[in-house]
Amino acid sequence: MSDITIHIDETLDTATILALQNELTQLEGIRNVKSQEKRPHLMVINYDSKLTSSEDILLNFTSQGLHAELIGF
Repeated sequence: MSDITIHIDETLDTATILALQNELTQLEGIRNVKSQEKRPHLMVINYDSKLTSSEDILLNFTSQGLHAELIGF
């Protein structure tokens, strides 16, 4: 299992963040997605690196038109 932190450049409302988290948890290999109310621009994602990669996870953000970067992996 691996963890990454994604920094989202856009300011997203709570409903959009929750929808994004829900979408991510449906992807193969994603085990858990967390963000904090005080830091909604950061999302910590726990995933199985045998089933997906940090690049694939980041692509999920950028393919939706979001500007995001990997902080740690």
